[in-house]
Amino acid sequence: MPPRILIADDSALLRAALRGLFSDIGDYEIMEAETGAEAVAKAEASHPNVIILDFAMPEMDGLSATRVLRKRLPEIPILMYTMHYTEQLCEVAQGAGVRKVISKSETNSLIAAIQEFLSSPPAAAKPAPATAITATAEDVAFGMPTARTGT
Repeated sequence: MPPRILIADDSALLRAALRGLFSDIGDYEIMEAETGAEAVAKAEASHPNVIILDFAMPEMDGLSATRVLRKRLPEIPILMYTMHYTEQLCEVAQGAGVRKVISKSETNSLIAAIQEFLSSPPAAAKPAPATAITATAEDVAFGMPTARTGT
């Protein structure tokens, strides 16, 4: 059975581009979700080998989806692929349970990270540190609501 990758991004164009990219480099089963809530539901139903989440999605953003997924499926590595890349976001995302944050301008890094995740044995995710920032602090830190539209 080929490795399963769940791509969650509100941009259908980006999801299609990533689907094409992964089909060009190997045998993968690609699943797609448009929202964070849909990503959680599809992950619970299909147990992918790795999850790629955008930060800014409608209904439930990538950080909120990560927190839910860490509780329900802690063994699945989550990678955040976002155009909102900052060191602050990296810290908050990793505190929530994201293994790696990659800018959407770094597609080669995305491919390398996915291949790394798929080649390493599954391990339970580390719990978030006790000093994890709350959603309210994230709103202030990033100057945006936790659930918003955009890529």
